[in-house]
This record gives sequence, C-alpha cells and structure tokens, in this order.
Amino acid sequence: MLAILNGRPHVFNLKEVIEQFIIFRKEIVIRRTQFDLDRAKERAHILEGYIIALKNIDEIIKVIKAAKNSAEAVTKLCPKFSLSEIQAKAILDMKLQRLTGLERAKIDEEYTEVTALIAQLSSILADPQKVLQVIIDELNEIKQRYGDERRTEIVAGTEDIDIEDMIVEEDMIVTISHSGYIKRNAVSLYKSQHRGGRGKVGMGTKEEDFVEKIFIASTHHYLLIFTSAGKVHWLKVYQLPQAGRAAKGKAIVNLVNLAPGEQVSATLPVREFVADKFVVMVTKKGIIKKTELAAYSNPRVGGIIAISIDEGDELVDVQLTMGNQDIFLATRWAWPFALRKMMYEIQVELPGACEVLGWTRMMM
Repeated sequence: MLAILNGRPHVFNLKEVIEQFIIFRKEIVIRRTQFDLDRAKERAHILEGYIIALKNIDEIIKVIKAAKNSAEAVTKLCPKFSLSEIQAKAILDMKLQRLTGLERAKIDEEYTEVTALIAQLSSILADPQKVLQVIIDELNEIKQRYGDERRTEIVAGTEDIDIEDMIVEEDMIVTISHSGYIKRNAVSLYKSQHRGGRGKVGMGTKEEDFVEKIFIASTHHYLLIFTSAGKVHWLKVYQLPQAGRAAKGKAIVNLVNLAPGEQVSATLPVREFVADKFVVMVTKKGIIKKTELAAYSNPRVGGIIAISIDEGDELVDVQLTMGNQDIFLATRWAWPFALRKMMYEIQVELPGACEVLGWTRMMM
C-alpha cells in the first residue's frame, strides 16, 4: 500500500499500515479528549460561579443594583466573592428563573456530572493504556453498527481478469469506408428520421473515399477481417476506435498486421462461433469455398490462412451462410451463376477475361 508518511511517500506492508493507523488514532483520541476536557473545565468554572451566586444571592443583588453599569458590577463582584471576571459576567447574564429551587437543583446536578467527566477525561490522558482502550471500544462499536458477513470469497489463487469482463455490452454502429477506415459509434448517437429529414453525417471521408459498409454489432462481437491474400484476423468491436459522427476513424491496417500489398476484402461481425453456420469465400477468378464458422474460433496475433490463393488471384468477398442457401455470383460481364448444393471448394467456369465482382446468398 502506497501512502504519505511524514510528508513523504512510503510503501507499507500490512503490519506497518496497522501500526500507523494506531498511532494516528491515538493522536486523534488524545487531541479530542484534551479538547473535551478544556470545554468541561470551562463549564465547571462557570457553574462554580453560579453556585457561589446562589449561596449569596441577596448580597449579589445589592451589589448589582448599586453599580452604575455592568463593568462596575463586575469590578465589585470579583474581589468581594472571590469570582473571576468570566464568572462575574456569567452571573450578570444569568436569568432570574435560575433562582428557583428546581433550577438550582439542575445546576448542582450539572456540576456533579461535569466534575465526573473532568475526572474521566483526565484519567484517560494520564494513562496510555486507557487511550488504547478507547480506540478498541470505538472499533467494536463500528463493528456492531456496520459489520456483516464477508461477501467476497477468499481463495488461494485467482485467474487473470479478462479486459472484456470490464467492457459494458452495448450495441455499436460500425462504419467502414472503401479505403479501409473503420470506427464505431453508440447507437444512441443516432435517432430515427421522419419524412423530409436531411439526415446527419455518419462518417467523414476524403473526397475520393465513400462509406462501403455499415452494420450494428455488440461491443463483445468478434470482427473477422479477411484480406485479399486469403488470411483472416480477429478484432473485438470494443477494440475499434470510437469517434464522433463526422470523424473518419482509423485505418484498418493500423489495427491488424497486413503484408505489403495486402488489402482488406471483407469484414464479418460474429457473436459466437457456432457449428450450424458457415463462412463462404469467393475469389476474383471464381474459386469458392465453404468452411464451418467454428473453424475460426481460435484467434492468432498474425491471423490464419482462410483460403489458399493462386498466383494472380485474390479474395473478393466473404459471407456467412446457414449451409442451405443458394449462392449468386455476378461477373464483370454481368453473367450470373447459381450454385446449388455447394461442396467445400469448387471451381466456377468463367468466360475468358471475366472476373467475379460480387455475390449474394438467398434461400430458395
């Protein structure tokens, strides 16, 4: 435990912390007791003056009536009745109701209590062991008032805390631009638009750039990033930069390790790596492949190979499927190809100089 001791930082062990706490509490108890003792002695001094006045009330009244002012009355009362100036002023301020028998009994009772308190406080200051006993009694009182059963469990060892456990799960809008900039924003940052609305800027881009993909994912979702070289990288959505609506975000190449010339081809938000979903990949030259989503459940820092790419070819797009959907490919010449009952890897026969530009999936 790091704390300040005598004006300097000091690292304490458990024994030292307890020792310094006791020293601190002793100082507090002594200063508080001395303060209470001084106040009690002041009160006792005034009560003693009241008692003297009540015993000699007739003579005191005569002196007060004969005095021209309060200052003269104080001057005459002090030597005649052996009073201090404080006692004399207190007698002058005393109300007439204190002359009744009941009020006189209250003064005697209060004086007895104050005298006993003075004796008690004086004994505490004179005995260091009594000071420690006061500390013990106060701690026991705190224990009785606020103590309850321990709620945390003490175990021999603990596992490392995952940073994800401290991330609040909430929906995020993930925006990706054509040139590879990515960011996330809370859904609450946007609101529904009525007819005729002008809309709001969702992402700032360069003049030649544009928003290519936008989707909603939880902060605990995985984001599978597939590259043109057929590799896949993992990111958690909470690891994406959170920026304002007008910000363009951060380049994906700064978030994952890409080889020179390698580009991001597709991104897939995934909540869980379940066995009944599949990842379908297609290359520019018509190679298409289906793999179980669960095969990508073990992330690596440098990513893994999702599909082997031939020389001169590159990964175009990646989609999630349920395994029973039809796939449509669109080529540069706009000739669609429908693939049914897909195998894990097949070759699509394309006309010469024809490249796959995009694709989709649908239930038939």
